[in-house]
Amino acid sequence: MITFKTLAESDHSHFAEKLFEEAFPEQERPPFSSLRHRDAGKFHFLVAENGDDPVGILTYWTFEDLVYIEHFAIDEELRNQGIGKATFLNFLSQQQEQVVLEVELPNTEEADHRVEFYASMGFFQNPQEYIQPPYREGGKEVPMIIMSKYELDDDEFCEIRDLLYREVYGVK
Repeated sequence: MITFKTLAESDHSHFAEKLFEEAFPEQERPPFSSLRHRDAGKFHFLVAENGDDPVGILTYWTFEDLVYIEHFAIDEELRNQGIGKATFLNFLSQQQEQVVLEVELPNTEEADHRVEFYASMGFFQNPQEYIQPPYREGGKEVPMIIMSKYELDDDEFCEIRDLLYREVYGVK
């Protein structure tokens, strides 16, 4: 059974850091060392475990009526075995609010697989254009798609985009 522990509670912080840095390109993640400086009331870093073995990571933010999943990854050796889906659905079952996440544009087979993965769990691919701001000074913006548990109209999309820009990326 998949369980979650906070990064602070987990005995697998080295696993978490390694997976975080290997699973996401530099332009799609903040420096790992900066995570401890984030608002602990809103930002959460979980290590997914199967028994005593770490299997993945999930970082997310909680806002009023919204959960934003920033990063989700399963150990590369465990992918395509149903563990990712079980882990994600376990987390999702605990969320009553709207849940949103960013995914890369489906321009590659791997990116297309990610969109299909979230769609298979009922997430909507919202049509509005979205650009992920850079995580680092001098970094590049990344075109992304916002996927959500419930479909977003234009006003909801703009509210969520503005919230993420302000709270997650520090863009005013």
